[in-house]
Amino acid sequence: MGKALHAELQKARRRHDLLICLAVPVVVYLWAGADELANAYSALLFALPVLNAILMPIVMALIASRLWDMEVKGSTTKLLYTLQSRRSLFAGKALLGTGEVLLMVTLEMAVSILLGRVQGYTETLPAGPFVYTGICTLAVDVMLFFSELLLMLIFDNPMPALCVGIVGALIGLFSAFMPPLVSYFVPWGYFVPLSCYEVAYWDQATHTVTYGLRPYNWGLLAFTVVLAAALFAAAWRMMRDKEV
Repeated sequence: MGKALHAELQKARRRHDLLICLAVPVVVYLWAGADELANAYSALLFALPVLNAILMPIVMALIASRLWDMEVKGSTTKLLYTLQSRRSLFAGKALLGTGEVLLMVTLEMAVSILLGRVQGYTETLPAGPFVYTGICTLAVDVMLFFSELLLMLIFDNPMPALCVGIVGALIGLFSAFMPPLVSYFVPWGYFVPLSCYEVAYWDQATHTVTYGLRPYNWGLLAFTVVLAAALFAAAWRMMRDKEV
């Protein structure tokens, strides 16, 4: 498994995957800002899930498609299966993809803290909601990554995965403004129903927003983890049984 991961890392260097991992935290840094420093972290943790619902389905499609597209374009799949086992090949790609997702989420949450330091947030960093948001973001990202990897294995073409990512981002964004029950049927937008902040009060006269905590959605988080595991198993089964 170590050799398989090393081989995938060498391929990733030529694909410049690190640029994709850096793009999301850069967008967060450039996009996020706060007018009310007293509730800035609350506002940021409220807005991050919406931003993730727009960006992450497309970013996960990019990562998954680049991870497998090199083998398809180079017609090296059959050769690879003679040099290493399918289990080893899949393990290397799954580990690298998950590692890239973990790096991206870690950088995104680190940028959230950096914003507080640079912009002088006066609100105390809410440690519990902050960690919960990071865990939920990671879980949904991993689930989306394996769904896109499965599409790549089925079609051997990046276009279906990218199209699903783009459409999923649009549907996920719309689901943020739908009743909560509807959003549960839109996995691309699970960032929003998993959010732990909501608008508690908005003063129209002063344009002041007050944010409130809502209970952590452990049930949906557990379902997301189970769905990610099911998609992982389906992707492995597809690679194991795929004829070349």
